[in-house]
Amino acid sequence: MENIKVSVIIPVYNTEKYLEEAINSVVNQTLKEIEIIVVNDGSTDNSATILEDFAKKDSRVKVLTLEKNSGQSVARNVGMEIMKGEYLYFFDSDDVLESDCLELCYEKSKAENLDFLFFDALTFYDVESDLKLNYQQTTGLEPKVYTGAEILRILLKKKLHKDTLWLNFIKTSYVKRLKLSFIPHICYEDAPFVIRLYAEATRVNFIGRNFFHRRIRENSIMSSKLSKKNIDDLLFVVNEIAKYKNAVSDSELRRLLGMKIRIMLISVTKKMLKINVKTIVARMPQVVKLYVCSL
Repeated sequence: MENIKVSVIIPVYNTEKYLEEAINSVVNQTLKEIEIIVVNDGSTDNSATILEDFAKKDSRVKVLTLEKNSGQSVARNVGMEIMKGEYLYFFDSDDVLESDCLELCYEKSKAENLDFLFFDALTFYDVESDLKLNYQQTTGLEPKVYTGAEILRILLKKKLHKDTLWLNFIKTSYVKRLKLSFIPHICYEDAPFVIRLYAEATRVNFIGRNFFHRRIRENSIMSSKLSKKNIDDLLFVVNEIAKYKNAVSDSELRRLLGMKIRIMLISVTKKMLKINVKTIVARMPQVVKLYVCSL
């Protein structure tokens, strides 16, 4: 296909129960000039067969297969290596996308020459859960083109900024110019990527729609029990953002990145409290060091 408007990259690992619904929500988009790059990340269930069936029926579906499970970061990086679309969207293999999402995002991004565009999401639950997740960022925002720093300042002040990748529709050339990729083998890999999206953008806008429907399911990352690795990965991610802050010369952007670091440290401290006191004691020096760095 020539003139690919959007590349959709979807990592897949053992989501056979939800995969057909998820892929169908992308295949059935009103925007037809898309490529759907699905990276089978070493699935051991029936996901591979389901993906092969989609690829046979629709030439826009390209299936890449990793021999062993390497994590979402690696799968996304592999997908990015072959993307050809003007714009880029990352999707998850157990969620659902509104049918007009890509068309409306493409039209607005193209018309306003945006580096990226963001929107809202809703959650739905396949299991009983105490998780209360809010993916509403656009409420009360003035519809206009912002710089990344301007909109980051507003969202941080309102405590609405999300590090979530799938809330963003991105110009491919912008990602390539920044040489963005995902840090492998960690949780919370979205955060450094999304922070740089905001920090270096000159043209950003939004659509106030819940285009994305996030499924909370059993055995997902969000519903799994918190572990010490989660804490260590989150601290690693905060440290990566702190290193980026130290490399930035703009004083206002440094201030915003410091604010973001402090918000994340509050989150990680709350998570540590859910594990045990020993976890807090062992990691508190790193938390203090990062807090000082944020000032």
